[in-house]
Amino acid sequence: MERRRPNTCRTHLVTALLLLAVLASCAPPPPPATAPVPVPCPASGLAEVPAPNEGWRGHVLARCVPEPGVPAEVERLLGLCSNYFREGSGSDGMTELELALERGERHPLVLMALGQLYVMAGQGEPALLPNEGPAADTGNWESNRLRLLARAGALLEEAGRSRPDDAAVDYLLADAARAGRAFGRADELADRGRGKCTGGRGFALLQLYQQLHRYPAKLTACGSPDYPRSALARRITGVVTIDLLLDPDGAPRQTVAVASPDAALTAAAEKVFRAASYDPARLGKYPVWAWLRVSTTFRLTEAD
Repeated sequence: MERRRPNTCRTHLVTALLLLAVLASCAPPPPPATAPVPVPCPASGLAEVPAPNEGWRGHVLARCVPEPGVPAEVERLLGLCSNYFREGSGSDGMTELELALERGERHPLVLMALGQLYVMAGQGEPALLPNEGPAADTGNWESNRLRLLARAGALLEEAGRSRPDDAAVDYLLADAARAGRAFGRADELADRGRGKCTGGRGFALLQLYQQLHRYPAKLTACGSPDYPRSALARRITGVVTIDLLLDPDGAPRQTVAVASPDAALTAAAEKVFRAASYDPARLGKYPVWAWLRVSTTFRLTEAD
């Protein structure tokens, strides 16, 4: 799409000047020419380092890592449960985790893994209907569903007290509320989760048990940047490539200039991309923090 240069000269000088225009597009960018340097948006409070340029560019906020080390026994329990799950005996894995809780091994990742399996059982996954434990099969599905979801909620709430900034806990609680037909509460929990950390071990559990696909962030609507007068006067053209850090609502929280021929063009590109619309990156249905690389081209044309 071509945009004509705004006329800043007096009418009697127009015939003596070239008519300049800018082609501004939101096409996929070429490979970056320089290494990215973090330049946080003034209001974002973030100064994150972008991920390498690849199809999936999920991100774990610097304030959310590193996670504390996980005890060997907890890793053994998580591995045992996942093995049972892969073999189609997920309810046996749930029994193992319930026994561990009875022994006092109440690590938040154990609580999250078990809570998630109860959520999936309450959503109707027959292989996860336990034969023993606090939510054992009663022979009545409606009774089972309510007890399974109640057990899931109790476990996840306990995990959340140890992992208060883990979005995966809130997303799972939202799933439990939705399966229990408490749709308003589910929306509240999902909204709460979008303000927290994504990625890390919490989301690894989501991916493990739900086989989630990765969906990169997408630019959905973008205007055309104004050609800076200073760049027009110097006849500077070229491609500006920007890395955007998008939050789970799809809002740009940080911009990083990856490649640009001129600072004025960079500022113009950042302005238009901050105002654009995006779909956030997702793991399955769960929105996550992620980077998106975008570009716009500034070039001059002569018009009769």
